[in-house]
Amino acid sequence: RGKLARRHASLPRTLACLAHFAAVEFAMGLVFTGLVYVSGYLFLIFVAICLACGLYYLAELAEEYNALTRRLLSCAIAAVLIVHILLLALEPHLPYVALAAGFANHIAYLWLHQSYPLLRIASPAFLTSLSLFGVSHYLWGTHFLAHYHQLAHVLCFFLFNVWLVPFGFFISLSVNEARLPNTQAGLADEVYSEGGGVKQKSGLLSAFSFVREKRDDMMPSMAKKV
Repeated sequence: RGKLARRHASLPRTLACLAHFAAVEFAMGLVFTGLVYVSGYLFLIFVAICLACGLYYLAELAEEYNALTRRLLSCAIAAVLIVHILLLALEPHLPYVALAAGFANHIAYLWLHQSYPLLRIASPAFLTSLSLFGVSHYLWGTHFLAHYHQLAHVLCFFLFNVWLVPFGFFISLSVNEARLPNTQAGLADEVYSEGGGVKQKSGLLSAFSFVREKRDDMMPSMAKKV
């Protein structure tokens, strides 16, 4: 009976110790999980800022050197077409329908490239390219969902074969608007001088300039330092 009484007497202390350890473990897990989430969101913010800076720089280069941008786009289209032919010949496990859709999509990009830097959204070339882009994206996405591949491999495949040329046309939207006389007249208030010359911001550059102006209005001290 004495041993049984001592066991009953020590049971509350044992439960209290277990509850204390459980609370400590929960608190440690909660802090670690919270730190992971906060760091993850900060990482996404930093990535977004880096992408925005890179996009702004590329848009400026495309507007400044539109002839070089045109040649680079034609080389990119030719390279992707050659890769599609090689995939068709050397990779029999890839779906022929997706390869055909991707090849036709880049043929449509060649059609759209003929009017570069003037890209009209309502033109047949643009609408055809956009439609085939959606079809190609869907077919490749369906294939990689049905057949397991490493995520890095899938992203690299999409980057070169699906996204490369559309990204180039997206960057070139600033060149497109800079070449339109009506757009130049409507955005005359955004003309600024640089190195004694006059240069107009348009398209993506105007959007980034708007964001920068809002930042300067909200944080004038930072604007003075810059």
